[in-house]
Amino acid sequence: MAGARRIVALGNGGRRLRGRTYLYVFPCAGEDYAKLGIATDPMTRLQAFSSRYYSLFDLPLGWLVEAETEQEARSWETRWKRQLRAHAAPAPLTVPARAGGHTEWLRGALGELSQLRDALQLEGFTVHPSLQVWVRERLARQAELLASAEQAASSGFGAPATWPAATAHPGLLRLRDGLDAYAALQLPIDGLVSAELHAWHARNSLLLTAAGQW
Repeated sequence: MAGARRIVALGNGGRRLRGRTYLYVFPCAGEDYAKLGIATDPMTRLQAFSSRYYSLFDLPLGWLVEAETEQEARSWETRWKRQLRAHAAPAPLTVPARAGGHTEWLRGALGELSQLRDALQLEGFTVHPSLQVWVRERLARQAELLASAEQAASSGFGAPATWPAATAHPGLLRLRDGLDAYAALQLPIDGLVSAELHAWHARNSLLLTAAGQW
């Protein structure tokens, strides 16, 4: 729709987590590929790969390690890439080129990566052993973004009951994918959005039934 306002992306709210750098491992769902990298905000990095990052990646198998400085995290990444050079692989075709980081993909390396992670944990570094748990906690803390996303979309498209299908506009697609993240992580949105938006999401979700159940 002409003149529609930008719809707020769900999951990060434009905020960066200052003072921490994470080394991350994002395994692909259904494939023996994993992305090794560093980020100040792993959520933003996940969303750069896909708005449906929860389907692209196997979140329960993914994990994070907190470094005290970016330099420290980068040194781990560089050392691990050298050690795992035999596992280097091109990025999967499902990953958009705009996401960048096409040189840090590994194939068949999850076991060795886990050993390297465990060594850091023994040294006293903070490890988040399940990316799914980390993402779920992040989304739960930022549930207030749902209301602002609905308000932004309503200013451009009117009441949710009158919205077209999500495929009709990129902004609505982003909103659907953001809401589907809550379904994928089994976080209820009852009481956080209007009944109209809940019904629109149930009609457009790739994860929910028409009755709004996952």
